[in-house]
Amino acid sequence: MEEQIPPSQQPLPYQLTPEQLAQIKANAREAAIRQTVEQNLKGLQQPKVVYVRRNLTVAELILLLALASGLVTGVQAVWDIGSSFLPRIEVKVK
Repeated sequence: MEEQIPPSQQPLPYQLTPEQLAQIKANAREAAIRQTVEQNLKGLQQPKVVYVRRNLTVAELILLLALASGLVTGVQAVWDIGSSFLPRIEVKVK
C-alpha cells in the first residue's frame, strides 16, 4: 500500500520560488516604466502644422474693398471735422 501523505505536506503541482517571484516583479516593473516613458514621448511630440497658401475669394475681396473705402472715408471725415471745428475754438484767459 502506498503511504498517504497528509494534505499539509503534499507538494503543489506548481509553486513559485521567491527568486522567480522577484524576477516576475522586476519584469513587470520594467514593462510599466517602459510603457510610461513611451506614453510620455508620444504626448510630447508636436503636431505638424502645414500652412497652405490660397487665393482670396470674391467675398473676401469685396469685404477688403469695403473696409479700405470705409477707412479712407472715415479718416477724411474726421480730418474735415477737426480742421473746420478746431480753428473756431477760442481760449479766453481771465
